[in-house]
Amino acid sequence: MLRRAPRLAIPALAAVSLGLAACSTPPSSGHGASASGAGAGTARSGGTLTVGLAEAPDALDPTTAQTYVGRVVMINMFEKLYDINAQAQIVPELASQMPQISGGGKTWVIHLRSGIKFNDGTPFNAAAVKATLERDMTDKLSARAASLSAITSVTAVNPTTVKLTLSKPDSPLLAVLAARSGMIESPKAIKALGNNFSKHPVGVGPFEFASRPSSDEIVLQKSPYYYGKSAVKLSKIVFQVITQPQVRATDLQAGSIDVADRIQPSDYASLKKDSAVRLDPVTTLGYEGITINVSNSHGAGQPPFTTASNVLAQHPELREAFKLALNRQVINKVVFGGLYVPGCTPISPASPWYQNLPCSSQDISKAKQLVAASGVRTPITVPLMIEAGNDLETKLASVIQSMESPAGFKVSIQPTEFTTALQEAQHGKFTAFQIGWSGRLDPDQNIAPFWGPGSLLNYSGANYSSIDSLLAQARAAQTMAARKALYKQAIQQMQQENNIIYLYYPKFILGYRANVTGIGYYADGLMRFASAGFTSGS
Repeated sequence: MLRRAPRLAIPALAAVSLGLAACSTPPSSGHGASASGAGAGTARSGGTLTVGLAEAPDALDPTTAQTYVGRVVMINMFEKLYDINAQAQIVPELASQMPQISGGGKTWVIHLRSGIKFNDGTPFNAAAVKATLERDMTDKLSARAASLSAITSVTAVNPTTVKLTLSKPDSPLLAVLAARSGMIESPKAIKALGNNFSKHPVGVGPFEFASRPSSDEIVLQKSPYYYGKSAVKLSKIVFQVITQPQVRATDLQAGSIDVADRIQPSDYASLKKDSAVRLDPVTTLGYEGITINVSNSHGAGQPPFTTASNVLAQHPELREAFKLALNRQVINKVVFGGLYVPGCTPISPASPWYQNLPCSSQDISKAKQLVAASGVRTPITVPLMIEAGNDLETKLASVIQSMESPAGFKVSIQPTEFTTALQEAQHGKFTAFQIGWSGRLDPDQNIAPFWGPGSLLNYSGANYSSIDSLLAQARAAQTMAARKALYKQAIQQMQQENNIIYLYYPKFILGYRANVTGIGYYADGLMRFASAGFTSGS
């Protein structure tokens, strides 16, 4: 989402090649690996956990859902074929082991765990996996079809074995199956509800859907069918939408909520002093940066890609100068209190795919030389679109504005309602857009949507055959080493083009009361409550 997480030997191709991990035994508490245990102490049985969410989730349907916050809720109702662990490695969840990949990467065999039931009491099996994936691939409302486009057929070989036949090798598919596409849905519920599935979603999970009284409240209850129910402590979870960060922080301190989603850096210091509150920051898989309209002249992903009318598009040296005027370390200190991680690539250091490539340092002298060489009269006006009503975005934009001034740029800040901003970006009606990405497990999903010529998220109008070729080769490559080498080359070329100037990797800061323990909280920022509960005596 655009911003505003084996019982048998692992086949070398599937695990070692892709640089991923497996667990030696099936997880006892679900969600891939044991929970990270945010919060200390032993959890008692029972209790209702109240969670403050930063936004309202959209439909609670893995096939159609698109919001990040929807994943926060659904991960507690829908286990996936694969999940991630605390090291951001992919591990089996409903699958019993990593996939067996053969046929030059075009045949995937997935073995499933047995003896598992959906939260409506029906069996989880290969037929259910087939039904879910085919719905994801063919439903006219599906938001998963593009990421599964390499699959030509899904075969239920037997109750515990699924075979995927691909039209071409697609290494990112494993990460796709560790996200919403891997959330397996009850065939009984699919048949009964169809496109109303979100009204009573049914998956395999420690909690089952109870009700959604309004768009701002969702209630889950402990599942009687969950295979690991003996380890689940909570009786109920109530998600409440609290969009104002300061209100979430205040409610957490007051004890009116038990867990707060995404505490802001501005609230971190005061909450840190409160003995009744605990904070758990994790570096996310996403990034933040500035997207520049270079050749989005007919709409994102729509050819022909012709040079946009703004000066940054017409003069590549000005994009380089704009980048050189920025100081990522100062931005992190001034805007985020030093909590975030400065960086200049689309791959976060929280990812196993991270490569520590050198970033440009602030160099006002060189930036001035490039501006002079462009022949464009200064000050050069650069409209910068940001999300309206977001205090951090406004502060960040102000710092960027002050940094660019000495180099000869006059940054004009344009606060825009977020949905409107996305529409403007899609239609190429912008010069620069301060925007980020929540991040994905596989590097392809952090790069290709924004640099691929045919992507509707290619707001900059990127159309570089050399970069596109490297990304295609990386998708087809079947070893981690080969893929990392190709991504390194692609990123180095991206850094020369500067369609996106990457700035930093955010941290998601989980806030919770001191009497809460056992929350699984990893680099994807999703709160896993399978092992969570209130401490004994609380």
